[in-house]
Amino acid sequence: MPANHEIKILSGAEDIGKILTRKRLRLLQIIREKRPESISEFARMLERKESNVYNDLTFLEGVGLLELKEGKNHVKRVPVVDYDALHITVPLTG
Repeated sequence: MPANHEIKILSGAEDIGKILTRKRLRLLQIIREKRPESISEFARMLERKESNVYNDLTFLEGVGLLELKEGKNHVKRVPVVDYDALHITVPLTG
């Protein structure tokens, strides 16, 4: 299991704040620590609507910060964060 994960921000430093909000970072931490077995279970842990949690998770998957893997019964999707730290690369040239 890799200890670090790198994300490359291509369009500029302002994107970091849009992508890595306090709420999204907390989601990543909870997934890493609690290892929910489904999106439904994760939504219950957070006491949030499953549809809202799903939207956050698919966004994070889209930017490469987590994986939504197939669960045991091939129906559930399981959020997975398999790193301990993020390293961010932001280009300083246009």
